[in-house]
Amino acid sequence: MKNAIQRSAPVTLGIASFVIILVIWELLVRVGWANPFFTSQPSAIASALARQIRTGELLRNFLVSFREFVMGFSAAVVVGLVLGVVAGWYRVIEYILDPFIWFLYSAPLIAFYPIFVIRLGLGSGTVIAISFLLSVTPIAVNTLTGMKNINPSLILAARSFGARPHDLLWKVALPASVPMIVAGLRLGVGRALTGVIIAELFVASSGLGYSISYNGQLLRTTNMFASLIVIVALGVACTQSLSALEARFDSWRTSPGV
Repeated sequence: MKNAIQRSAPVTLGIASFVIILVIWELLVRVGWANPFFTSQPSAIASALARQIRTGELLRNFLVSFREFVMGFSAAVVVGLVLGVVAGWYRVIEYILDPFIWFLYSAPLIAFYPIFVIRLGLGSGTVIAISFLLSVTPIAVNTLTGMKNINPSLILAARSFGARPHDLLWKVALPASVPMIVAGLRLGVGRALTGVIIAELFVASSGLGYSISYNGQLLRTTNMFASLIVIVALGVACTQSLSALEARFDSWRTSPGV
């Protein structure tokens, strides 16, 4: 019973703090200390969400943004993991790829969006490309770092038991790198969503980012906050899913075996 309470405490406290913030926000508006024109209020946002659900507007925008996010992030996961593993395992490959990885990591990639528009046009292609480029670098860098920081004792112990190169990779290196890989995926989720929303602000005619831009231009603060909350909820759901995925790999990471 005590262990169950301890496990549920972080979730309970997190929900409680969120509810307290919503209550304070609502009270500040109702007593006149905050202007609802600029800040809206939770009850109005809830009503706007319910209305958009009934009309189907929210589902349409969500599906557009979610499809672009999934395509951009999935491509980033595949490319980032492959680059990170290969560069972390083979020093020569790391030297070759290192300038390109750090260029992508440090460059303000959103500044290249006019090039994407010229090449891919106004629409989902540009959104997916920006989402991919923003999220691939943290995944690749964290995977590379995890592969390079493996405890040498694990490698020596595995070799002493006759482990072959592919055994070292699959049963030692990758399991030991799981925390860094998942950390990179978490960073990638946030950057992928950022890429989707930023791109939709400029080049899209649908999606949650477009909804934020459109309602913001019309000073519809409540509708703008409604779309923003959906984006935040999507990011939280993806991040928590990655935490659950890391827990699933715990046994593989702590007892890789050879």
